[in-house]
Amino acid sequence: MTKTSVRIGAFEIDDAELQGESQGERKLHIPCSSDPDLCMQLDAWDAETSIPAILNGEHSVLYREHYDEQSDTWIMRLA
Repeated sequence: MTKTSVRIGAFEIDDAELQGESQGERKLHIPCSSDPDLCMQLDAWDAETSIPAILNGEHSVLYREHYDEQSDTWIMRLA
């Protein structure tokens, strides 16, 4: 996994991790310890909601995949 920065609306996370190389396999791991308010917002959205984001300065679209209770992390898939 590669450390990456992500901006979702007013939320900025510097310790997210990007996993996977090819399109359709790429996942973004957002630790809830980085911004608990963002994690509450992600919990309110469903898996079909497209989430505009900026990853390392590039525009992307994220979709909520699932919450990992063990690591207290949201797993997002990149469109």
